[in-house]
Amino acid sequence: MPFTLPRFHCHFRCYHVIAIDIDPQKVELAVNNAKIYGMEDYIDFVIGDFFQLASSLKGDVVFLSPPWGGPSYKTTKNFTLDLLKPRDGYSMFQVAQAITSSIIMFLPRNVDLHQLEELSWLSSPPLHIEIEKNYVKNKFKGITAYFNGAASGQLGLS
Repeated sequence: MPFTLPRFHCHFRCYHVIAIDIDPQKVELAVNNAKIYGMEDYIDFVIGDFFQLASSLKGDVVFLSPPWGGPSYKTTKNFTLDLLKPRDGYSMFQVAQAITSSIIMFLPRNVDLHQLEELSWLSSPPLHIEIEKNYVKNKFKGITAYFNGAASGQLGLS
């Protein structure tokens, strides 16, 4: 599962990123991309299992981009969080909350939005949530859910 602290084009000032993926080829591609954009000095790349490493991590933001199960996600009218792999979205979210309450999830366009809202109010205290639709060349591709001020400019990082 791709995981970073944070792994997105920084809308706020990022000092350091830890990027974790269990697939060495994906990490190699990410290292190459970081070099292309001149960001390699700001990112530590780790080949490993996020779920095994999470208890030792601390950060300001967690960005989760779990596998959606391949192209078959498109045929599902209402993509529920239990379809995420290698664990369901609820347990992923709980693991991320042990690191920080500022969480970003990149999910398929057909994700069940009610379940995302449920993630926010099941938290204690309930977390603010913002939903962003992501488009590539005017085609709706995915949803980004920002929890607890993780949306651009709300974390107060300087």
